Amino acid sequence: MEQRPVWQTMLLWVVAIVLINVIWMNVAGQSAPNEINAEGKFQPHREVNISPVLGSTASIPATLETTFSSIAVNQANLSIAIKKDNVTTVYSWSGQLTDNVPVWTGELEPGRYVIETTIEEGVMVTQELQLQPFAPIQNVGHVALTLLLVALAWGEQGVRTLIARRTPSKQATSPAEKVPFKASKFDQEDDPLAWSDTDSPWREPLR
Repeated sequence: MEQRPVWQTMLLWVVAIVLINVIWMNVAGQSAPNEINAEGKFQPHREVNISPVLGSTASIPATLETTFSSIAVNQANLSIAIKKDNVTTVYSWSGQLTDNVPVWTGELEPGRYVIETTIEEGVMVTQELQLQPFAPIQNVGHVALTLLLVALAWGEQGVRTLIARRTPSKQATSPAEKVPFKASKFDQEDDPLAWSDTDSPWREPLR
């Protein structure tokens, strides 16, 4: 088998590393939606538990989107609050039904959170909290995946080399040619009655 040129090997390495890092970048950038409130399913207090990812205690990027609507009233008092352990206020907003509700974007440390939403009768609300759980370990993931790819490649090469060394080389040997009819050499010592060319063709009969 012909050996691959060096430039082709380097190109394959670059493509593999870029590809695996692009895939990881897309995975780390994805958001996990968490429904807080929906039409007909309103609760003023919603608890959200944010767990650490792979043991990381880094804060997780989060986005809270809230939409208020009503077909019964034209004005109402509204408020939103995010509290950690139901004590520390991370974010709060209050306004009227006619106000534009801002989209909150920030970071939440792993822990227990309570989202408080206050509305008046006749108002409907939809809320969704989006989390990016892999964002805090994105850089670590790039390094780890790249090293893992290199380790797998070198490991495979090492296994191939080890197998090649332990496999005995098969030498091509030509089998001995067998002649179907081959005259056997006659050994005079095996037969005391054997005669040589110098003996006379006339011999006395055996008694």
